Amino acid sequence: MLTEPIARAEQIAKLNDRARSGFDPSARIMFTRGCLDAFCSGDTPSGLVAQAELIKTMRRHRFEEDTYGERDFGAFTFSGKKVFFKIDLYDPGLVKFALNGSFC
Repeated sequence: MLTEPIARAEQIAKLNDRARSGFDPSARIMFTRGCLDAFCSGDTPSGLVAQAELIKTMRRHRFEEDTYGERDFGAFTFSGKKVFFKIDLYDPGLVKFALNGSFC
């Protein structure tokens, strides 16, 4: 009985890792305006650089503690500010990332 939820969680974790690592061409990455505003000056070039650096940091994230084993939520420090990200799996063909910043 326990192997079924664990196998399902591991399958979800693999899909999440694939999307987060950039190997799923159907994955969609979304940033909140507040998150981007915290790391760029509002112009397009600095916004693109901020997005690229945030994605790079998220892709390198290592999940040390993961309650459900799905590797779908994480946090890291970027330019001195805490950034949280969440991976929402809508269906196997469409994964959405939402990077949300929480700043102190």
